[in-house]
Amino acid sequence: MKESPDSHSIRGFTLMELLITLAVAGILLSIAVPEFRESLQQSRQDSRVMELTGALNFARSEAIKQSSRVSVCARNSDMTCGTNWNRGWIVFVDSADNAGVIDPTETVLKVAGPLPTGFAVSNRAITQGVTDATQRSYVRFGPRGLSNWRGSGTFTFCDDRGDRAARAINVSMSGDVRQAREAGDGKMYDTFGQAVSCGEDS
Repeated sequence: MKESPDSHSIRGFTLMELLITLAVAGILLSIAVPEFRESLQQSRQDSRVMELTGALNFARSEAIKQSSRVSVCARNSDMTCGTNWNRGWIVFVDSADNAGVIDPTETVLKVAGPLPTGFAVSNRAITQGVTDATQRSYVRFGPRGLSNWRGSGTFTFCDDRGDRAARAINVSMSGDVRQAREAGDGKMYDTFGQAVSCGEDS
């Protein structure tokens, strides 16, 4: 049987070509994987920042709409408040005198579950009649939209990337809720004018 003129020109990869291809693929993966992990981490963190921002704004608007008091507290269980914000948060009608506590007659409006492993949220706030900024287990909005954080406060979100990836939510003296934005120097600032940090006092 006569062979085709091109039969000897058809061949596969040589070992050297295969090794070069694998080396190039390895380099590309070494660049792409960290970038993908970074994007995934940031997406997950931004999602929870937006979720808490939405919960705080929702609580404030409901307090004004219902002419009542509505709180956002650190979640212990789906029906009880705690002190650890990493466990999530609860929005509830907080009209009783026992502020920051879900009484049997009070209505839970929203519940957010725990943060993913490796992520953390903390806050510092000055409440009415208190001058020191420290961790607070709840923030309560009144009928006019004002909060009990009369000296303002900040929620800070961190993960294992540290300060460079930190995000923050500022609650002003008037109860206004806004995500912190980068200033001209590339840093984010909390409501007290300090650079957002993931240190022990954040």
